Parts: sequence; C-alpha cells; structure tokens
Amino acid sequence: MPVARRLSQRDLARIAKVSHTTVSLALRGDPVISKAVRERIRAIAVQNNYRPDPALAALNAYRLGKRAAPFQGNIAWMTDFEHREDWRRMIQAEGYFEGARKRARDLGYELEEFWTGNPKLPARRASQILIARGVRGIIVAPLPAAGEIALEWDKFSAVAMGYSLTKPKLHMVMNHQSRNMRILVARLAGLGYRRIGLAMPGHVDSRVDHSYLAGFWIGRHLQPAEAEKIPELLAENFDEETLGAWYGANKPDVIITSSTSVYKVIDWLHGKRLHVPRDVGVAVAATPFGDSVISGVSENVHMIGAMAVDAVVAMIHRNETGVPAQPTRTLAEGVWSPGNTIRAQKPPPPAPQSCAA
Repeated sequence: MPVARRLSQRDLARIAKVSHTTVSLALRGDPVISKAVRERIRAIAVQNNYRPDPALAALNAYRLGKRAAPFQGNIAWMTDFEHREDWRRMIQAEGYFEGARKRARDLGYELEEFWTGNPKLPARRASQILIARGVRGIIVAPLPAAGEIALEWDKFSAVAMGYSLTKPKLHMVMNHQSRNMRILVARLAGLGYRRIGLAMPGHVDSRVDHSYLAGFWIGRHLQPAEAEKIPELLAENFDEETLGAWYGANKPDVIITSSTSVYKVIDWLHGKRLHVPRDVGVAVAATPFGDSVISGVSENVHMIGAMAVDAVVAMIHRNETGVPAQPTRTLAEGVWSPGNTIRAQKPPPPAPQSCAA
C-alpha cells in the first residue's frame, strides 16, 4: 500500500493562494503577516493535516545557524536613572548589556539605549519615538530603586531585568538570588565556617524582593547542628559604626555581604587589623562583574542579558505585546567562583571523652 505524500508548505501556499514565504511566516507567527491571514493559513494547515517535516526543519535551523541573521528590528535597552549614563555605574549592568547586545545581533536585532529619565518626555511621546526607531521589543534594565515607568506598553513586547520595576508587572529575567545565597551558605558551611553572618544595606535586599534574606534563612536552617546562628544585619544606614557594633556583638568567622558593599567591608576589617581571609572570610552571592578576587557565586551576567533578549524575541515572534495577565519569572542559577577572600577552615577538634570509672 503506497504511503501518502507529506503535505508541504508549497502545497499549503497553492491551497491558500498565497506565496510560499507568506505561509512560512504565518506558521511561525511572524507579526509581519496580518493576524487574519495567519489564522486563515493555520486553519488550512489543520484542515489538511499539515505536519512540518522534522528533517527539513533541522536542516533549515542548521542553514540559519551558518549565516548571519537578517535584520529584524530594534530592541530598546530602557534605563530610568537621573542622568542618561548613570546606569553604567551599576555593578553588573555593563555585563548584562554586553550579553544582551551580542545575543540580539546573533538574532538579527540591534540593541539601542533609551533613557526615560527626562521628565519632559511623556509616555505617549516616548512610545512614538520608540515606534519611529523601529523598536519592537523592550528590555527594562535594573532601575536605581523600586519604581514604575509609564509607557504605551500595549505597543511593545517587553521584559524586565530584576524586581525593581514595580509597575507595570512584566515578565522578568534575572539571576536566582535566593538559590545563589543558599549555594553560598552551603559552600561556606562545607569549608568549615560555623559562624556565618549576613551584613548588607537593607535596600539591596529590598530591591530583590528580599530574595537574599530568604535564601540566607533557608541556608542557615540547613547548616550543621553545631553551627551558631548569628542575627543578620540589614541596615539602611550601613556605616562603619553600625557594622562595627554588629561585628563586635557576634564575631562571625565569615561575612556575607552585597557586591556593592564588599570592598567597604574588607577595608573596614583591614582597618581593625583583621586579615581577610585569615581572620575573617568575606563572600557575596553575586560576584561583581569582571572581578575574580571576591569569593562567592557568579551569576554569569552575559548569559542573563542573553536570556532577556531570548525572552523578548520569543514574544515578538508570538506577537505578544502589552502587560501580561500572569507575569512569569525566568531565573538563572549561578556557579561557584572561589576568589581569594575565604579559606578552608579546619574542623574543630573533637570534644574530649570522659573515661569510665
């Protein structure tokens, strides 16, 4: 019995009386093709039991991977600092941007900066400028503090990097701060540290939705039974006096702090004639971009930037715009970066055993 021939896209094009290119774009959900035409072609495909040929799909993917992607449009890297260039001073932001720009170019898009900090730029005008520039997608870079950005969001595919954008609630891409903190606490405990302390500015934990504190509490709960539980320091006024009072009361053998405060903590310890890491270890749950000195968890900022672009491009292909009814979070787990600011601790000597009389 002869096997029925697989229906091809060219067959669909003849049935729908459109070009082969139109069928290809419609089946991929490309917004270049009108919604009505996309739906008509998909209906014809279902009615005629069309199934894509997996071998041809694999060959096409290979061919696309061997040549530069054609230009698809622009993606905005949206910042909202007081001054246009201030975002570059954020400790990880340049790494996010580099990773995002490279992935965007690989996929046929250009990533261009767009500053919304100008108070004279209303939402409608900002949206018009973006559309005029051929912007189809937006990545909202980490903001200086929790806040909102007014825009005609229904015209764009958009994701936020991190938790700092509080309104609107977009799909979000970021490193897994809670998980990374748990990895860090477990690693330090495995190295023999038994007095693990958390000390960082309170706003650092607040702007990540308290993920650092949550991860620290879980990690501390899972520490060995002999580990001592030191109260955390999350101070809005994270100055030398506050740090000194906390250290004097608790005497941690390792301090977990933020990437923005790590060198401040190290300098303070050195000022007290405490050697790092011989006397006190110092570690972070997100090592500063480009820094191999500080011990902790590396969040791979280039990968996270690329993930943000992948998310936006996927939305563009699905013609998905506006504020989602149910936002999602895509979180990347970090990897251990040994650095030079902790050491392997010697286990405590066993307690002497009493002799039987």
